[in-house]
Amino acid sequence: MSADREKDKTQQLIISHDDILFECPSCGKSLVVGADAEGMIISCPKCQTSIIVPPKPENAASAPQPEQAHPAESGPTKAEEKSPAPQERMQVLAGQLKEMQMQRTEISSRIASRLNDVNRDLVLLARLETSQQQILSELNQLMEKTESTQTESGSDSTPPVVLGSSVNPAGRTRVSFRQ
Repeated sequence: MSADREKDKTQQLIISHDDILFECPSCGKSLVVGADAEGMIISCPKCQTSIIVPPKPENAASAPQPEQAHPAESGPTKAEEKSPAPQERMQVLAGQLKEMQMQRTEISSRIASRLNDVNRDLVLLARLETSQQQILSELNQLMEKTESTQTESGSDSTPPVVLGSSVNPAGRTRVSFRQ
């Protein structure tokens, strides 16, 4: 059944061997980009989050390497064993460079994901601070109203008693906080 699902997916969208398949870390939408976009920052078409395109999976990148190893196994001479041909050395270096680029892209992707988390937290923190300022402002207004009401009613009125508190002779209220 999974093979049928894969056929349906490939019939909906033509995907070449060089394409990179991945999911948006924010909304989970499946995305496909060309291999040349590896390491680039793109916007998710669904949630508009900036995403760094990850490297191709290891199994796709490592498939050509065993084929390259077969000519070397066909019986190299001692001179070839000591110093590899320039083309072979170029292939080895290109493979190492590709691996480093994949690691760099993976790290960049993790950093971008963490930055997204930090940015979300900063937005939440800003909202909390705004809410706190609004609540403090409303509380101050209510306290001013209460004080003005008490002064209008006269100074002979008894101070309010708070449950769980004690009033000392100086008229101050001590509230005890017990946990």
